[in-house]
Formats: sequence, structure tokens, C-alpha cells
Amino acid sequence: MSLSGVLSTFEVGLYKYPIFTSGDLTSDKAVVFIGGLTNGLGAVPFSYPLSEALGKAGWKFIQFHWSSAYGGYGTGSLTRDREEMEALVKHLRETGIKTLIVAGHSTGSQNVIQYLSNPSISQSSELKVEGGIMQAPASDREYLDLLGSKEWFEMLPLAEQMIKDGKGDELLPKEFCDKANFGGNPLPITAYRLFSLIGVGGDDDYFSDDVPLDPQEPFTHSLSSSFGKLSAPALVLYSDADIKYQVGDVTEKLQRWEKASNGKLEWKLLRDASHDVEQAEAQQVLCGYVVEWLKRFE
Repeated sequence: MSLSGVLSTFEVGLYKYPIFTSGDLTSDKAVVFIGGLTNGLGAVPFSYPLSEALGKAGWKFIQFHWSSAYGGYGTGSLTRDREEMEALVKHLRETGIKTLIVAGHSTGSQNVIQYLSNPSISQSSELKVEGGIMQAPASDREYLDLLGSKEWFEMLPLAEQMIKDGKGDELLPKEFCDKANFGGNPLPITAYRLFSLIGVGGDDDYFSDDVPLDPQEPFTHSLSSSFGKLSAPALVLYSDADIKYQVGDVTEKLQRWEKASNGKLEWKLLRDASHDVEQAEAQQVLCGYVVEWLKRFE
């Protein structure tokens, strides 16, 4: 798979990170895409046909590097990701982008919901975006549990104790990191990020079935404080292959999200679609849903 486009950079503190822009390079409308755990530039299969479809519809498709890409998520956080997304949004506004949509795949969906529900961003004219797309917004906590990743949950008490002791940014023991991975490679992971991903009420815990409607301990997020605080319209595209790794009735959960959003959220189930939508037919359906939804911004 390949894409034609333009490679450039944007500044994140002292660093310059790459941006790859494809689609309609003359457009002032753009979809910015962030992947999930282990993903990086060009790593998500449906990004290729999506870039082509967006180009035909008059949109740019922008992929970028972020510090949590590939294996970096083990020492990262949604907050760090959001700060880097803010830097990118500022850069794109300065380059003439007028309509900006943030789109995420898998754990990238957590980046999108956090960005759209952050009150300081929603009140900032230079940071606020026009909409968001979440593809495969599945609970990491439920996924790893139903997948049978016992070693993650066996390490959770240690992670919680390290956080209480002020050592949340320290790495978990090497013997665990050597086993904890999604792609076959050892994963250095901090106590904080492990709890964030699989702890009840972790910072990443937006999409679990037991997330309450209103704020409630021990949950960091509630539906009213996430979907209920969306600053822009949003679209959820849920891969049906994810359903078996999620707790409860996923359709009912999506309906709860929609109700909590006060009319700002739409959702679609992607039939016969894997988590990252590898199937050609499902990719075309995904592209059709996205292009149709984007027509509201024309």
C-alpha cells in the first residue's frame, strides 16, 4: 500500500515531528488522523482508501507522528497526546486550514473524546475543532480482560501501589514488560499507564460498559462529562468484530452515548469489519459513512 502526498513538520517543544498530508492538497478542509496502541504513520489499513475517498470529496487527510506512537504509549498519556494534538491544530490553523476534524482509531478514539470534551479547548478559538470521528472506540480494560491477558491484571495491584507511593511514572518490572505487548515486542510501561488503560476509572477508561451517566467514584469520566460535553459534532464507527471483546450489549451502550451527547453524536456499526477494518468491502462502507457525515461542513 502506498500514498502520494507531502511530508512536512510541526513543532512540539524542542522537537519537530513529521506530518504527512494526502488527499486534496489544495483544500482548506482537513481530517487529522491519530491511530491506536502500536500504530504510527500509515499503520492502519483503512487509512489508505480513506485518504483517496477524502481527496475525491475535497478534503485533506493528515497523519502525524506523536510521542505515544508505536511502542511509545507505554510511557505516555492522553494528556501528552492532547498537548501534541494542540500543537498540530495550531500549526494547521496557521497554514490556512479552516475546517478541521480530528479522527482516531482504537485508543486514538480516547484522544478524540478527550480533545472534544476538554473545556479549555472548547473555549479556545485557536484550538477548537469542527468535529470528531471515533473508529473502534473499544474499552481496553474489557478487551484485555476478555482476551485473557491475566498478566496485565496481576500487575495492577503493584501499579496502584506505585501510584500511591508517587512512583506512577516509573516502569513496571522488566519481567512483566517483556511479556506485556500487543505486537510481539517487549513493552516498557509505567505504573500510571497500565492503570490508565485497565484500571476501573483510569484516565483511558471512557468506553467501558460500566462507565456511569453521572460522576461517580471511582470513575474519572462519566458519560455526562465526556459525551455530554462534546464541543462539536462527532461520529462513532464501531467494528462489529470488537463486540465479542466488550462487556454488555454494545448497541445499547452506543445508544447511551448518543443520548448523553444531546444530539451531537451519531454512530454506525461496521458489519463484517475487523478492529482496524482490513476488509476491502468494509473499508468502502467506512469511507462512505465518513464522506457522507462530512457533508454537513460544506
